[in-house]
Amino acid sequence: MNYGREPLVQIADVLLPGDDSFPSASASGMAEMLLARLHDHPSSDLPERLLAAVVAAGGPLASLPPPECAAVVATLEKSEPKLFDEIRKIIYITYYEQESVVAVIRALGTPYNISPLPDGYPSEAFDAAGDAPRHRRGHWIATDHVTRVDLSCLAHWETGK
Repeated sequence: MNYGREPLVQIADVLLPGDDSFPSASASGMAEMLLARLHDHPSSDLPERLLAAVVAAGGPLASLPPPECAAVVATLEKSEPKLFDEIRKIIYITYYEQESVVAVIRALGTPYNISPLPDGYPSEAFDAAGDAPRHRRGHWIATDHVTRVDLSCLAHWETGK
C-alpha cells in the first residue's frame, strides 16, 4: 500500500485547515517531519493500518471534496479511536513545532518555545496562594503533608494465588 506523504497531509489538513492567521497543515511545511515520525513510530505497521482504516472509512481522500474528506476522517475517528488518537497526537505535535506556526503564536503576543528545545517551557515554582484550586471540586495535598498508605490490610493478597 502506498503510504507517501500526501495521504498523511490530507488527514492533517482536515484536522488543521488553517485560517486567516494560521497556516493549514500542508502550508506549514510539516509533511516530511510528519512522515518521518509516522515511520519511526514504535508500532511499525502504523502507516499501513492508517491507510487501510482511511480506505475502510470511505477514502482515499485525494479525490474527495473537503466536506467528504471531513466525513471520512470523522468515520475514521469513530471506527478506529485508538489509531485516530495516536495519529492526531503525532499531527498536532508536528504542526505546533513548525516555525511558521510558532511565528504566528509569537506574533499573537504569547511567549512560545518549541518543546523541549531550544528553551523549553519556563519552570516556575508552585505558588500555593496563586496556583491552588479555587473551585470546590476535589482537593490537593501539599507535598510535605503526603503520607504513605497503610497496605497491611492487603497482606492476604499474594501474587499468583
